[in-house]
Amino acid sequence: MSKHRKIEAHNVSSDLSRPRISVVVATFNRRESLRQLLESLMKQTLCMDHFEVIIVSDGSTDGTATMVSQLKSGFRNLDVLDLKNRGPGGARNAGARVARGKYLAFTDDDCLASPDWLEQIIHAFERTGAVGIQGRTTTDRLARSPLTHQIEILSPCLTSMPTCNAAYLKSAFDSAGGFDEAFKFAHDEDADLAWRVEDLGGMVFVPEAHIIHPPRQDKFMKRANWVRGLESEFLLYHKNPDKYRRYVKSPSPWWTIYWNVFVVGQLQWLKSCCKYLVKPFRPSYFFIGTALLTVRWFNLIRFLPGYWRAQCVYQAQFSACQLSSMVSSKPARTESIPTISP
Repeated sequence: MSKHRKIEAHNVSSDLSRPRISVVVATFNRRESLRQLLESLMKQTLCMDHFEVIIVSDGSTDGTATMVSQLKSGFRNLDVLDLKNRGPGGARNAGARVARGKYLAFTDDDCLASPDWLEQIIHAFERTGAVGIQGRTTTDRLARSPLTHQIEILSPCLTSMPTCNAAYLKSAFDSAGGFDEAFKFAHDEDADLAWRVEDLGGMVFVPEAHIIHPPRQDKFMKRANWVRGLESEFLLYHKNPDKYRRYVKSPSPWWTIYWNVFVVGQLQWLKSCCKYLVKPFRPSYFFIGTALLTVRWFNLIRFLPGYWRAQCVYQAQFSACQLSSMVSSKPARTESIPTISP
C-alpha cells in the first residue's frame, strides 16, 4: 500500500472514531443533580460511540470533578474540565473548544434528558439543514413552589433560547464566536448567541428533542436577588437593538425591567401566589411568595444605580464602536490643491 493510501485510510479511521455530537454541561456545586443528568445521558438510544459528554466544573468545591471521574469507567466518552469560576458562558466555551462532534448540544446540570434526546437532535439537523435547534422543555407543575427554579418551553422562544435545551452546528457556533463572556450574570448570554447564530442560517424548534427540568429548590435570597442579573438586558440591547425589540417585544431595557418585570411580571406572580389560598391550600407558600414579591420590588429600586451604570457603559462602548466603524468605512478625502494664478 502506498504512503498516500495509508494516510487516506488513517483519516477514514479518525472520522469513524469521532463522535457525531458533543454534549457540553457547565456546572457549579450541583453534584447530585449532575449525577442524575449523567445517568439519563447514559441511557440514550443513540449509540454511545456516537456522542461524547464534556462536563465543565466551574470552580465547584463539592467534589464534582471527582464524581465525574469515577463515572468514566462506565462511560468511556465522558470528560471533565476543572476551571476556576469562568462563569457559565466561559465554561461552555471551554467545553466547546475541546468538543470533537459535528454538533454541540447544551443542557444544564439540573436537567434530565429523555432517552432519544440526542437522536432527535441529530435527525432534526440532518432533516432541516438548520444551524441551531431549540428543543421542548417540560417541568412538573405540581411540584413547583415560590422557592423552586424550573423552566418550561413548549413553543419556539428566540427571546431567550435557554441553554437547558439548545444545540448548534459546531462550525456555526465557532463562526459566531461562541458565548460572549462579557455577560457577567447567567442571563441573556444564551439569547445573544442564538441571535448571532441566526444570522448564519435557519433556527428550528424541535418538540421531539425533549428535556425535563424538574423544580429545584433555591434559597430565598437567591430567588429574591435574581433581578440583579437584569443588568444584562442593557448589553443585549446595545449589541442588537433591532432583534431586542423584535424578540423581547420591548422598546428598551428600561421598559423590560420597570414595566414587564416590576409591574406586569410581579402582578402575575402575586396572582399565582393567591392560588395557594384556594387549591392546593398551602398558606405558607402564599406568604413566602408575597415576601419574595416585596423583596424583589425593593431590589428593583435598590439596583437602579447598577442598571444606570450598565446603560451608560454599554451605550458609550457601542457608540464608540459604531463611530470607529463609520470612520474606517468612510472613503479617504482628497484635498484639492489650489492653483496660483500668475
